[in-house]
Amino acid sequence: MKLCLLHSNPIFLTLLPRQVFTVCLLYEISKGKASPWHPYFLHLPRSYSILTAFGELETQALQVDYAIWAAQKAVTKAKYEWEQAFTLMKELKLKPPLLTFRAWIWATGTNWNRLLL
Repeated sequence: MKLCLLHSNPIFLTLLPRQVFTVCLLYEISKGKASPWHPYFLHLPRSYSILTAFGELETQALQVDYAIWAAQKAVTKAKYEWEQAFTLMKELKLKPPLLTFRAWIWATGTNWNRLLL
């Protein structure tokens, strides 16, 4: 598996466990039907109602300054983590749709959703 070969990659070593898990999820999805997890992936939600997925309209609808700040901070943090992992994702040759920030948000939402079960 490519991920096993990258364990000594300097980028890999700087990522947080949740970032590694997110990259692994996107990598496995990139395999399509060749992934043993493919049937499971077909049943996952297409989106999540998490702060990082909020657009400007949803963020402003929060109305309370602290809540708006928290939503904006969540997006900023998610973008930072995505940017940190982006080089590794490119090295894994993920398909362009899986390299997007939107895909990253979905994958992190999937991670948190599964951890709460």
